[in-house]
Amino acid sequence: MSFKRKLALFTAFAFALVSLFALAYAESGGETTASSDPVKIWQENDAGETVVRIQLRLRELGYLCFRPTGVFRSMTVKAAEAFQKRCSNLGNDIAVDGRVGPATLELLFSHEAPKVKIPDSVHMPRGPVSDIKVTGTAADWLSVKEALVPGTVCYVYDCYTGESMQFVFTGGENHAEMELASASEKAAFDTICGGEYNYLKRPVVVVVNGSNVAASMQCWPHGSDTRDGNGMDGHVCVFFSGSLSHVGKLPDAEHSVNVNLAAGR
Repeated sequence: MSFKRKLALFTAFAFALVSLFALAYAESGGETTASSDPVKIWQENDAGETVVRIQLRLRELGYLCFRPTGVFRSMTVKAAEAFQKRCSNLGNDIAVDGRVGPATLELLFSHEAPKVKIPDSVHMPRGPVSDIKVTGTAADWLSVKEALVPGTVCYVYDCYTGESMQFVFTGGENHAEMELASASEKAAFDTICGGEYNYLKRPVVVVVNGSNVAASMQCWPHGSDTRDGNGMDGHVCVFFSGSLSHVGKLPDAEHSVNVNLAAGR
């Protein structure tokens, strides 16, 4: 038998052996990547993209205080347990076991997913909330981005109060980065955000080329600052339909809810 023939047979045998080992490992419960099984239960020692998404969402809701690792370890178990307990206390029929099965996964990524309970002693600034007064049309972020160039001045309307502000679009790849046009706009910004900078997000309508576009704005200026004398250090993030966050380039569930509210949905 020729050397090439022996090499081909050896390679085929090795591939088959590795495949059988991987199959046996997955069937024994040691699978570490996302499963197509609709009843997959994510638990300790699992790993993969889905675990990253679970960790990002738990962190976003305040249950996980560490960076996502993609591996379901004890901290993720405790965070999942805390989320399940919070859901159970709010009347949801859900097991509190630190594992993320279909029921927990559905609640975790739903619009009604509860944030971690904040002690009453903690001061939380919150702007006025009422019925939606201003609505726009949902438009994909990529189309909005094409219509905006750095330096474009946009009117931004808060959907709850109807208050308007002028912002300047300064850039942004996955979502818009905007800064107040001048210091005279800061009073309105402070009013809708509760008088203090905070991480809460507000449904807003942004006027883009004469069209009212549904969006969501966070009340926390940060990062790059290109405009002096406007009373604000940094920029605010404004999300449109299809916008993604900086973290993992993933959708932001709260911004998505606000975009729907701003679109009257």
